[in-house]
Amino acid sequence: MAAVSYALARDHGVEEELLDIAEQRSRSSLAETAYIPKVAARSWRWGPEMEEVVSALREAELPTDLAEASASVMSRWGSLRDAPPSIPEALDLLRSAPSEESN
Repeated sequence: MAAVSYALARDHGVEEELLDIAEQRSRSSLAETAYIPKVAARSWRWGPEMEEVVSALREAELPTDLAEASASVMSRWGSLRDAPPSIPEALDLLRSAPSEESN
């Protein structure tokens, strides 16, 4: 997703700003499992934004697959509404169908 993000940033002339932000980060979210429940609990806010990302990528003729997958993940967590689940609960929700509320 990072490479696609940089390509889109380049298309919009903000590649350097994105690089500056990325260089300030020293941790990987993959190494911090505590990050999963936090993201899951806030995903209802980001789902619609991911749909906007899909549109922007499509307009820029960039691949939309990763953004579409992210939107799907956000939709599956949409029912949490700021209530962080346990890690197993968050992962189980990824296997269930998206809730009607978040569509």
